Parts: sequence; structure tokens; C-alpha cells
Amino acid sequence: MTFLLAASEAVSRQVGLHPLDYAMVLAYLIATAAIVVWSARRQTGTDTFFLGNRRMPWLAVGLSIMATLLSSITYLGLTGEMIKNGASVFSMYLAWPLAMMVVVPLFIPFYMRLRLTSAYGYLEQRFNRSARIVGSTLFLLLRLGWISMVMYTGSLALASMAGWNIYCVIVILGLAATLYAFYGGFEAVIWTDVLQAIMLFGGAFVIVAFIWWTTGEGPLGWWETAGTVAKDHTRPPLFSLDPRVRMTIGTVMINAFFWQICTHASDQVVLQRYSSTPTVKAALQSYLVNMASALAIGVLLGLSGLALLHYYTKRPERLAPDMTARSMGDKLMPFFYSHELPIGFAGLILANFLCDAMQTLVAGVNSIAAVATTDLVMVDPAAGERRQLRIARWLTVALGTVCMGFALGISYVSQEFEMNIVDLMPKAFNLFLGPLAALFFIGMFIPRATARSALTAVGVAIVVSVIWSYWKPLTRSDYDLSPNWAIALPCLTGVLLAGLLSLVIERGGDHAGRQFTWAAVMRRDVDPDDRPL
Repeated sequence: MTFLLAASEAVSRQVGLHPLDYAMVLAYLIATAAIVVWSARRQTGTDTFFLGNRRMPWLAVGLSIMATLLSSITYLGLTGEMIKNGASVFSMYLAWPLAMMVVVPLFIPFYMRLRLTSAYGYLEQRFNRSARIVGSTLFLLLRLGWISMVMYTGSLALASMAGWNIYCVIVILGLAATLYAFYGGFEAVIWTDVLQAIMLFGGAFVIVAFIWWTTGEGPLGWWETAGTVAKDHTRPPLFSLDPRVRMTIGTVMINAFFWQICTHASDQVVLQRYSSTPTVKAALQSYLVNMASALAIGVLLGLSGLALLHYYTKRPERLAPDMTARSMGDKLMPFFYSHELPIGFAGLILANFLCDAMQTLVAGVNSIAAVATTDLVMVDPAAGERRQLRIARWLTVALGTVCMGFALGISYVSQEFEMNIVDLMPKAFNLFLGPLAALFFIGMFIPRATARSALTAVGVAIVVSVIWSYWKPLTRSDYDLSPNWAIALPCLTGVLLAGLLSLVIERGGDHAGRQFTWAAVMRRDVDPDDRPL
């Protein structure tokens, strides 16, 4: 033990960043620029720009989904939540096997038979043009908020590590990523996501290995320390129907289950990646890679949160006099990277956050541009592939600029009202996911429903979602409602109300949209390679 403590003190403890760290960041930027240039030369039209000609390898697609959905929101948010409020947030992984039992047989084969550039084209086939516009708009709001949150969290990490102004970081990051999205297209998104996935694993592993080595204590010791910080850290409540109770094991599992099934049923960011694979089998393989890698990184992030809480609880003198490990929450991980690691390591981590923030903006903007080009702008196919590609690219510029503005607003709100990342998620974007998924579930599984009952139900679901997510400012209450019901409650409201309305106001079950229910689509024949005939 004495040797390990001496080794800890011998490690070069820096404050801020060294030129070598910036050299690491520059190396990352050169690597991603090379991928963008390579991808740009292969683009011939919108099918390449948005789907990589549907020939992307399943392993790369699976890692891309993990890296995109994880993002710095989860990377900082889960670790910060573990530090601030305890282990209950990681019970989300207990719900994943249940979600897989829904996603694998129901959603992936269904969408691979449809083979759409935009998932929201399904809503027009099933209902009408208005339903498609509603679905596309909900998606745009969902992912614009999500991208803006990722830009904020990535910029928060960069600003904390380098001592930069967060608003300047958001603008510089947004401009760089928008330029990248303009040229790179979907193929560049996939391959830089693979690079990001590797760096995400490395960043979490460094925390666990460094603290284990320097303190001589492992996960069991970290767990004991967490229990001394607060009882709920290691003994979270099992379940509560009280909406004011923020975290319990049961409500976290409910949130995780609905997030998984809603995302895989209605989110273009995910469905676009499955559509880029050549067959149903490849899409399923990519899903399994996504789930396995996300579970692995989740375990590492949980251990990272415990390790950081232990490290700074035992060494409070390494923080500012008015700070504690628990009060720092989301900011503790960037602080550790920039103040504890040897010279050079922090640069790799800085590149990790830079990679994540840029990649998420690029991936999200590419998916949003696919929806906008196909569903809202409605570019005339007769205009030619080159003209369609040019319009799609300029849409990415406009969308990137909007995301920068949203991220600046989120940064202001976060600092003004002292909200952490988990608190901000339902207010910034997750309030749209439940109603959006409800529209798809209604189309798939309620054959009698038409646009009249579906859109009415989804409208009510949106109202429920807004009230739930903004309960505190709307009612001027002194508490927020639990974020763990923010997806499930609006989704269930929409589906159940649509089922009731389809029985009450629909005049019969016969309509053209019935051929696009889940059962009807799954009866369609496919060729030996799993491609629809």
C-alpha cells in the first residue's frame, strides 16, 4: 500500500493542458479530416450521402449506433448521476433483455422490409401526408434538442479541461462539425463513429485503471465509500409510484425499456443505420453489436463514477475549497482528466470529447437532413442526383447553425438554474420521443386506427409530455416530476387513447392503410438474401 501511495504522488499532476495534449487533439483532427476527404470522393447522390449505398458492414454499423446513442450526454450524465445520486441509474441495464425481446422480432425485420430513406415515409403510407409531417416534425424537435445537448455537454467537458469559455467552444465546435457534415456524408459518419467508440472505451478504462492503481483499492472499496456519502448511493429504493421520487430501480428500468423500444421503433438516427446494411441478418447483427458494446461501456462508466467518488472523497484537498466530489457531479470527470492524468493522456481524452461532440452533431444533422430532404423540402427526384446532393448539403449547414443556437441556450439555462445533464434531458428533447413512438405503434398495431384517431391521440400525448417535463415552471411548484416517466407515460397515453378512439369514432376497419400494419408488412415475401421482393 505504501508503494502504491508513493507511486500516486510521483505521477505528474498537471493543472490545465500541456502542448503535448494539444498535439494529440491535432492528430485526431487530421485523422477525421482524412476520413471525410476519402468519403467525399465516393459520393454520387443522396443515396450515398444518407445511406452509404446500403452496403455498410454490420460490425461498423453496430459500433456506430452505440457511439451515437451513447454520446457525451450519457458519458458525462451517467457518471455524474452516479457521483451525485447513486447507483440506481445503472439499473437501466436490467431492462435491456426485455427490450431486446421486443426490438429483435418486431422492429428490425419490419423496417428492413420497408427499405425507406426516411422512416417517416411509413406514416404517409399507413395514414396520410399530415401524419408524415407530424412525425417528421417531432423527430426534428427531438434530435435538434439532442444534438444541442450533446454540443453543450461536449463543450462543457472541453471548457472544463482547457479553461476555455463554454460559449466560444460551442460556436467553434459547431462550425467545425457543420463543415464536416457538409462534405463527409453518411459513410464518414459511420467510420468516424467506429473511431469514437474505441476512444469512448479508452476514456472510461483510463479512470478505472488509474484510480485502482494509485489508491490500491478496487470496486469493493469504492462501493463502501459511496455508501458513506449517502445511503441511497448503494441502497437505492426499489420502486415508487410517487412522481416526486426521482430515482428508483423500478422506474429507471421502466424508463430504459421504453427508451429502447421507442428509439428503435421511431428514430431516424437509429433506423437510418439499420437501413444502410444490405440484409435483415446484417441489421440484426449490428443491433447485437450495439447492445453488447453499450453494456460494456455502461459497466465501465458505472465503475468510473464509483472510482471518482471514492478518489475525491478520500482526497478532498485536490478539489477547490468550496467543492466536493458530489457537488461537482457532471464536471468531476473532465476535472479528473485535466488535473490528475500524466501529460499527454489528457489530450487523448480531450480528443475523445471533441470526437464525440462533433460526431454526434454530424450524425444527427445527416439524419435530420435526410428527413427534411425527403419529407419536408420534398426535393424533386427529376432535379438530378447532383442537385439533390447539393440541396442536402446546404440543409446540413442550416441545421448545424440552428443546433449551435439551441446549444447556447441550453448552456445558459443549465448554468442559470443549476441543472445537471439527467435533469435537462426530458426538457431538451426526450419529451418528444414518447408521442413520436406512439404514432408508429398506433400504425403498426392498431389496424382500425386512421389518421383521425392517431393524430388526435398523439396531440394529447404531446400535451401530457410537455406538462410532465415542465411541471415545475408551469405549476410554480417547488419540485420537478421524475424524469423516468417522461417517455413511458406520454407513449402509453397516446397508444391507449388511439385504441379507444378507433373503436368509438372510426366507422369500420377497412381502409388502405391496413396493408401497412405490422402483420401485413411481415407477411410480404423476401428473397433468399432477406431483401423484400
